[in-house]
Amino acid sequence: MPTCCYSATDNQNNMRTASKILSLLIMAFHVSGIQAQTDRVIQRVFLVGDAGEIREGKHPVCDWLKTHIDWNDTSNVLLYLGDNIYPQGMPSEGSKGRDDARRILDYQLSVVEGKKAKAFFVPGNHDWKQGAPGGWDQVKNENAYIDSLNLPNVQLLPKNGCPGPVEVSVGDKVVLVLMDSQWWLQDDRPGAGSGCDCTTEDEIINALKDIIGSNPGKLILVAMHHPFYTHGEHGGYYTIKQHIFPLTDSKPNLYIPLPGIGSIYPIDRGVFGNIQDTRHPRYKDLIQRVEAVIKGHRNVVHVAGHEHTLQFLEHDSTFFVVSGAGSKHTG
Repeated sequence: MPTCCYSATDNQNNMRTASKILSLLIMAFHVSGIQAQTDRVIQRVFLVGDAGEIREGKHPVCDWLKTHIDWNDTSNVLLYLGDNIYPQGMPSEGSKGRDDARRILDYQLSVVEGKKAKAFFVPGNHDWKQGAPGGWDQVKNENAYIDSLNLPNVQLLPKNGCPGPVEVSVGDKVVLVLMDSQWWLQDDRPGAGSGCDCTTEDEIINALKDIIGSNPGKLILVAMHHPFYTHGEHGGYYTIKQHIFPLTDSKPNLYIPLPGIGSIYPIDRGVFGNIQDTRHPRYKDLIQRVEAVIKGHRNVVHVAGHEHTLQFLEHDSTFFVVSGAGSKHTG
């Protein structure tokens, strides 16, 4: 499964370079009898996770996409992998922070607005108010705002906090399976009577099995916000800088050495696990149940954001892509 990546660089004000990583999964592949011609790209899917922040009025990744990609080419698809609005999703109309949230989302929408190519959003934990009560309302607000724009080529899926999976055919050879992974971790979430097609974990897994089983001759991208494997902090891995200069996580230029003390938080989180980390029991349940379905299907790739890095991993013959540096980076 060949992949290609592009690293967009933000050197605003010539002060420092911050790597803004974007993953391009190019569908020139040989899977289950699907053979792409070597002189033609069947489909491009641009994976941009955690894009929900604008700095100094700019969004370098979105600017690069608008400048370098032909969004009137329908072989191009843009997939935003959650955390579309920092820090806590989209407040209700008239509430504090609503205008800022709208500007953040508008910037991402502007990449394909008025174009022929399609864009899809899946929600992340920040879109759900970082898991706090009222998060479901924030996701519904985001969904309602996107729908109100009446852009025929843009959708947030699954809708209104439903968990999915939602099947979307992209061309003849690629299927997107869009899921809201924060639903698994959220207490305040839609259940029975909500109108969602699936309202329990068992229903979600059975629906996922049906989708994968009905598309044996296609490349299937199972897309959600949370990665299953990661060599970043959500997987319990921390850099030396985070141990010695822990304050740089909140203030990038705050290099106050705190050796020993700085290691307490990473060690505690690595052992006990935040609910947003792969070691937490609820997160583990999501991984184990979904991975049991996709395992053994060589035509299935899991794609996610959440970790502010770019990673391409293989586990038990299944490929996993992490692309979460849309507006932040770890390093």
